[in-house]
Amino acid sequence: MIDKIKQKEKIKAKIIEKTKPDSILNAVRSAAKIADEKKADYVKILDMRSRLIITDYFIIISAKNTRLTQRIEEDICFNLKKLKLYPKNITGASEGNWILIDYDDFVIHVFTEEFRQFYDLERLWKDSAEIKWEQ
Repeated sequence: MIDKIKQKEKIKAKIIEKTKPDSILNAVRSAAKIADEKKADYVKILDMRSRLIITDYFIIISAKNTRLTQRIEEDICFNLKKLKLYPKNITGASEGNWILIDYDDFVIHVFTEEFRQFYDLERLWKDSAEIKWEQ
C-alpha cells in the first residue's frame, strides 16, 4: 500500500516537472506581449537556465518614461495574477527608472531607455540564448 502511494507521488511529481517549464515559458511570453501591447520600446527574453541558478529567464523591457514603465509593471502584475502568478518581490516601482519584478522562475526588468542602455544587461548576459516571443 505504501509503495503504491509513493509510486503515485513520483508520477505526479514527474507530471508537474514536465508541465512546469512550459507554463513558465508561457507566462514569460505573456509578460512580453503585455509589455509590447502597452507600448514598450524594447522587449527581449533571455534564457538564463544554463547561466544562473536563481532564475530561468530574464525579460528586459524598456519604455520612454517612468510613467510608462510603472504602467507596464502594473499591467504585467495584474494579468499574471489571473494566471495565479504572484511576484515574490517588486523593487523600484516608485522611482520607475528600473523596476525589477521577481517571479522566482523569471525576473522582469522594466527600464527607461536611458537606464537600459547604461546598465546594458544584454551585453552582460550576451552568451544567453534569446527566446522568441512574438507571434
